[in-house]
Amino acid sequence: MKNLVTLCILIASLGVLAQPSAENISTQTHRYSENSGSVQGLVIDAKLNQPLPYVTVIIENNAGETLTGGITDNDGNFKVNSLAEGTYNVKIQYIGFKTYSRKIEITKSNPALNLGTIALEEDVASLDEVVVVAEVSTIQQKVDRRVINVGKDLTTAGPTASDIMNNLPSVTVDEQSGALSFRGNENVTVMVDGKISSVPVAQLLKQIPSNAIKQIELITNPSAKYNPEGMSGIINIILHKNVTVGFNGSLNLGLAYEVEPKFNSSLNMNYRTGKFNFYTNLSNNISRSYNFGGFQRIDDAIDQEFDLLFKNYSQLYKVGVDVYINEKNTLSVFTNQNIFEGDIIGDTNIFNLNNPSLDINQNFDAVDENYSQQYNLSYKLNIDEDDHTLELEADHNIFDSDSFNNNTFSGSFTRPNYIEETDVTRDQTTINLDYVNPLSESIKLELGLEARLLGSLTNYFSDARSQNDLGDFIPSSTEFDFKRDIYSAYATFGKKLEKWTYQLGVRAETVEETGIAIETDLDANTENLATFTNDYFELYPSAFVTYSPSEKGTYQVSYSRRVDRPRADQLNPLPQWTTPLVSQFGNPELQPQFTNSVEANYTRQIKKEASQPVYSIDLYKMKSMNSYLLTEMI
Repeated sequence: MKNLVTLCILIASLGVLAQPSAENISTQTHRYSENSGSVQGLVIDAKLNQPLPYVTVIIENNAGETLTGGITDNDGNFKVNSLAEGTYNVKIQYIGFKTYSRKIEITKSNPALNLGTIALEEDVASLDEVVVVAEVSTIQQKVDRRVINVGKDLTTAGPTASDIMNNLPSVTVDEQSGALSFRGNENVTVMVDGKISSVPVAQLLKQIPSNAIKQIELITNPSAKYNPEGMSGIINIILHKNVTVGFNGSLNLGLAYEVEPKFNSSLNMNYRTGKFNFYTNLSNNISRSYNFGGFQRIDDAIDQEFDLLFKNYSQLYKVGVDVYINEKNTLSVFTNQNIFEGDIIGDTNIFNLNNPSLDINQNFDAVDENYSQQYNLSYKLNIDEDDHTLELEADHNIFDSDSFNNNTFSGSFTRPNYIEETDVTRDQTTINLDYVNPLSESIKLELGLEARLLGSLTNYFSDARSQNDLGDFIPSSTEFDFKRDIYSAYATFGKKLEKWTYQLGVRAETVEETGIAIETDLDANTENLATFTNDYFELYPSAFVTYSPSEKGTYQVSYSRRVDRPRADQLNPLPQWTTPLVSQFGNPELQPQFTNSVEANYTRQIKKEASQPVYSIDLYKMKSMNSYLLTEMI
């Protein structure tokens, strides 16, 4: 209904009128004045011989720039007015049909043109995709990824991307923490439209409405084209894009309730005309969730139980513009701004089973606020019409976080109350240049260069962080400064030989890391807790071989080398979570962990109809080194 109302408004604004069909361009003579030219016609389905309503009509100049347009009415008729004298290209586009294109000329002697009846032919590949998306989600196996076409069965699973993820093969989202894991591993890279965001993954997934998602790509064995981080692979969320000329908008609301309520909303607006496409996305998420559990230390006969309430509120703003300079050059700019506020309230209870007098209760009252900013600029050059492209992209991310934790204790045997304050500032700049050249219909070459510059500064303060010679707790602050610069280059080569397809690639990276942690007490006494550097060079090869004996079945074997680099917080020696029994903090001695992954899978379409799902079976083996532990039992 929303789309129908929008279309009707657009029809009225463009002056679409029902007109009788004609077989040839009219040559009637009208009195001409400036911008009084028009073009009209009737669009039908070539196969069914029936009118097609709401078909997009685009009027372009000779340079391929969109000038104006309209849509067909319920009877398939269209009319576009206010055309000046000159030559134009009329494009008629409809999902599931091949694009119709025709040159026209508006003259003083012939200002009103009638294109007659235009019969659109079905585009089988596109039509199959549309039917699948509208009804049933399907799996499509490509040379280096698995593509989930999101249908109604997935969008009804929940109002956000976080809800959809739990219904994908090999993907799970923790209902309490929102942590995403892929094949049981939380070390997964998440992208939106091919771009990594500074917004924490758990927050990001709750901000994306489920009905805004077109496809989800599961890249279990990424090729050398992609950054080698993420031991379990990459998940790329592809959103719907509105290319209709004029103003378009949608409003989405979602509410879920089990133990505690969860609410999300989003407003999407888009205005496209001529050389410009302006868009904005506003979304927010409000959620409350309980997190409870416990563990037992058998040798000491001690139980620890926790019961925590998380109250989270976040807002995401995205504003951008695409500038279509001409047919070959496109410039795009956008920014993401995410604001998050979270509260944690609850208790941790320590039960000494042999001596209850030693029981301890710890009360948490924590506040966490963070602000994420992303600024992205990209330029794309279409060298020719065969996907021969050159793209330059610059992306800058800023993350600021402030947290305050008030810890109070009760019990006959306990430690003093204390507070913790942690401030984190992290920024990352990424510049990459990608070149794609289809050397022929069956051969494709991809080359690229990239620089990633990361800086992270953490300041931690506690009024009971350390003890003096008398055993008294004294306030202290600690600063951890970490930098990581990565420079890389990649090349991939793919070729298709009848039923066989292969792709080979390699990525070369050089990494420079430095880190230092310094503690300062109230008397300005400093202590160097950790200093380290880590520079290394690595190659990351990849290989894919696919065999498709028929349209129904596909076999694939792939290999890739990946790396799990410790994050800044994993290297940070400062406390991240503390209870009377457990403290979690980073280890500056951590080294990168490398994985050689071999994967084999078989994908088969059970039925040929587009509305039927596709099933797949995977076999994979991963070999890795240098695993690490971040939790210390006290």
